[in-house]
Amino acid sequence: MKRVSAALVVAGVLSVAIPGGAVQAAPAPESLGSVVTAIKKQFAKKSSVRFSVRRRGGPPPSDDLSISGAYRFNAAGMYAADLTVISREPAATGRSRQITMGRYYYSQSYVRSDEGKYIWKSPPKLGKWDAWQNLAGVVWGKDLVNGINPGFLDLAASYDAATADGGTVEGVRTTLHSGTVTVLDLGERQAGISFGTEDMGSYGGQITWKLWTGPDHLPRRFHATMKFTKPEGGDAGTMTMNIVYRGWGSPVKITAPPERLIDSGW
Repeated sequence: MKRVSAALVVAGVLSVAIPGGAVQAAPAPESLGSVVTAIKKQFAKKSSVRFSVRRRGGPPPSDDLSISGAYRFNAAGMYAADLTVISREPAATGRSRQITMGRYYYSQSYVRSDEGKYIWKSPPKLGKWDAWQNLAGVVWGKDLVNGINPGFLDLAASYDAATADGGTVEGVRTTLHSGTVTVLDLGERQAGISFGTEDMGSYGGQITWKLWTGPDHLPRRFHATMKFTKPEGGDAGTMTMNIVYRGWGSPVKITAPPERLIDSGW
């Protein structure tokens, strides 16, 4: 469910710079099954990860987005998230803060013109939060195009995937996995870009992906180029998405906004 033009954004510019640090030996090439196993172990441990995303392009009316934040996990996957989203719109900038706790969702967002005028705000008063429950669009699922989503990695593993030395990412030697998948449904919801294996009469498309994993098999970086195709044929738009994952297992605290700041109820 989108509450602003495709422009709600996550703050924090994605950095793909590779700072210095302890360099470990590159792991031998391994299957995506090892990556899925490592991720599911993080889920079972109720661990966490910080991340940053940069998205560019896509079918109209897609806006360029920068997203940063953190996930906390439970056995099923993402349980809690705290995101800042920043989008660039014509002559304006959108900004949104989004907190998910289970199926509870809190947000505050606005679009501000280049002249400094607020074009749109939700809630209407700055500093307050909207509160919602059971919004399917914001809930993590196995349908997301994401390098830490076992559902996507299982799909990728069903196609031919290549493995190579990935070089160094943020001081860690990595293995690079890559491949291309074709899906019958390719779309967007607030939780991210989604895919499906059934034709829903919307967009389908091709996803060319790369995943860099460390010696522990955990993802460090994910890159995808997605070609959205209309049912009648022809490219409707190409989107590139780059995600960097940091601090696997580092303490992350995600809390709901104080009750006094909630402007709308369930």
